[in-house]
Amino acid sequence: MNPWPHGDPRAVVQRVLADGRFERAAQRSHEKSWYEIVIDELQKLWNLITEPLKHITGNSRVTTVIGTVVLIAIVVLVTVVVARFATRIRWRRARGDALPAASGFDADARTLLARALESASAGRHHEAAALLWASALRALDEAGRVRFDAARTPGEWRRMVRDASFDAFARDAVDALFGDRGVDAALVARMREAYDRVIAPA
Repeated sequence: MNPWPHGDPRAVVQRVLADGRFERAAQRSHEKSWYEIVIDELQKLWNLITEPLKHITGNSRVTTVIGTVVLIAIVVLVTVVVARFATRIRWRRARGDALPAASGFDADARTLLARALESASAGRHHEAAALLWASALRALDEAGRVRFDAARTPGEWRRMVRDASFDAFARDAVDALFGDRGVDAALVARMREAYDRVIAPA
């Protein structure tokens, strides 16, 4: 006597499991989301921090406190490193857009300064600031103080020039070229005054 008049259910299960759609669905069900991956990695980091502490302190509460402090310190350090790296990348990417009028870096400092003054007179303050910055860098190179390199960030220039007047000039250049607020005549005038103090020693 056949106990399964409508067919062996085991054969039906085998056919279902052999179906490719079922296999893909099963695989997707085991895949972790990015959130689960992050949680897993944080758990691994937590275990890596606390396991040695358990043997040292012998107290789970003290281990938890110390582990939390260490974990926060690691997160802060990583955040600072990422922020500094992102800022550096932003500088290098933005330089080409921020210095459209100063693209003629092959021009000498006097020519770039003349262009800056012309742009300032015409009310093109952003362009004037870019040209003043380019002119100052060229002037430093021409005077033999610092070799010109367009790839340097303002921070790198400040460390190489080591001059308080140039520090002020560079800060204004950063505000003018990469700040959120617009460039006005006052800022350009301040850059122009600082420019004279920077270039005069040359």
